[in-house]
Amino acid sequence: MNVAAERLHVLLLSADPLLVNTFTDISQEFGIEAHPSSATQDAAEQLAQSKYEGVLVDFDTVSEARPIFAAARQSPSNKNAVLFAIASHATNALSALDDRAQFLLRRPLDTATMKQALCAAYELMRGERRRYFRCATSLPVRIRTGAGVTFQCLTINVSSNGLAITSPAPQTLGAPVEIDLQLSDGSSIQGHGAVIWDDKHGKTGIHFHATTPRMQTNLDRWLDACAAKQMSSLT
Repeated sequence: MNVAAERLHVLLLSADPLLVNTFTDISQEFGIEAHPSSATQDAAEQLAQSKYEGVLVDFDTVSEARPIFAAARQSPSNKNAVLFAIASHATNALSALDDRAQFLLRRPLDTATMKQALCAAYELMRGERRRYFRCATSLPVRIRTGAGVTFQCLTINVSSNGLAITSPAPQTLGAPVEIDLQLSDGSSIQGHGAVIWDDKHGKTGIHFHATTPRMQTNLDRWLDACAAKQMSSLT
């Protein structure tokens, strides 16, 4: 995996310095930046202010751990973050699973176990970053409405399942559409979806699904390349 070009972010809530140091070191091997916190209030504020692809909560060392998973699920930008829990006691483990933790780890922890968990979660976190990422770009796209009207326009931004476009006329919320998007690498993405917003001033938002899995893969790879290029321009 190319970890140098794209960096993911995990919020880490634990009062165990050894865990924090070990997880931070292992994360770097995957191109993941760990953001440690030892206080529930501080972690909640970080969730409110920043975007994370993953959240790790140490139920063994933080007494008020459960509210952090709730805060993540209630955060518009972090509601789909991958949730890790460290819970050695049965009661804490059940609480973590009730809070929809996708990965449950128990002490004693070793490097191999943490690497295995991060390896399994990596693609999920990349998918979450891709879902959230929007590439600001002007690309040609053909729209066909459910009423049979077809028009050519340009994108404002592109995500894994959405477009913002410059529309020649106001579009009806919820109206079905078909798209034919031309990517900058020469490939074409077809899909179907619906209008989810329109500002009545020439800008429209569309949620869509690619017609085939192969087209979705091509779009996701193109977005990954855009994200990597954006990251490299900031370093």
